[in-house]
Amino acid sequence: MKRKLRGSGYKHTLPWVLPTFAIWVVVLVVTAPILSITMMLSGLVPTYLHNEIWFFLLTRTPAIAVAGIGLAILTTARSAGPLVQLGRAFEDVKQGDMDRRLRFRKDDRAYRGIEKSFNEMMVVLSERVEAGAGPEAEDQGATRPPPDENQQDLALSPEPSLLGEG
Repeated sequence: MKRKLRGSGYKHTLPWVLPTFAIWVVVLVVTAPILSITMMLSGLVPTYLHNEIWFFLLTRTPAIAVAGIGLAILTTARSAGPLVQLGRAFEDVKQGDMDRRLRFRKDDRAYRGIEKSFNEMMVVLSERVEAGAGPEAEDQGATRPPPDENQQDLALSPEPSLLGEG
């Protein structure tokens, strides 16, 4: 029996750490030395403070880089974790698990709409599978919401401004 994994886990979000770390490095590690050196060269910082600034840059910048790694791991797990969980849910459904539902962490408020829509979709799919209805039920309008009057079919009626027409 296949073991069910809970959560997203840090090891599953590590592929996204490097790009996130690159952002934190630019923000934390590169910005401070560039600003400090620029201010020293332009004369905005008195000469007697230059040694203290160099000491600060040489001792604190590596510590800030380590903090950047920590921030990258934490922020990546927070942002990519729900996407990893969503990918797992799709894989489970592809393998035939029609009882699969999503449940994100309480702190993942931004993903509540995706969680709700996925779970509603799974209820509808389960009902169709139990009823023996395939894609042809879609053609008959079963469980299809009424069309939105404001929605346009872009393939049939493209916006003139998008085509460069006046």
